Amino acid sequence: MVPAHSDRGRKPGGPSAASPLGLPPSMRDRVPFLLYSASQFSQALANEMLAEVALSARQAGILTLVTELEPMTQKALADTLRIDRTTMVALLDDLEAKGFVTRQRHPADRRAFLIHPTDSGRSAKLAAVRILDEQQRRFLAPLSPAERRQLADMLVRLHQRPA
Repeated sequence: MVPAHSDRGRKPGGPSAASPLGLPPSMRDRVPFLLYSASQFSQALANEMLAEVALSARQAGILTLVTELEPMTQKALADTLRIDRTTMVALLDDLEAKGFVTRQRHPADRRAFLIHPTDSGRSAKLAAVRILDEQQRRFLAPLSPAERRQLADMLVRLHQRPA
């Protein structure tokens, strides 16, 4: 009889196998957890690098949307970036205090504000994009160019699927 604590008879990669991530198989083998963990690491790296221009990744996202698309309402920004409304207000307050955006009453809905980029905001967005290009290069460094494209293609497919 094999003692309960023995490794004899266990398959390689089983519960006692060392995980390169230091996680149990129920986490290490769960794709949604790995995506979440990778996202957290990527966002932390982005925030660290964007500190150079006094922005967070979320603020860079806001500036990108309002400069590349069009002025948007606070609600539309919050919905698009999946940021709760209270946090969105705080992010916009900070961007406004830095002179990167202005809030203007929506002409069709007096309860809503449209967020417009300023010239300084457009410049900050350009600087942020350069930093985020480098952040992406660093984050994806372990992957080959073909693997990077494949990963991007798969993530786009997952993002586009019906709810």
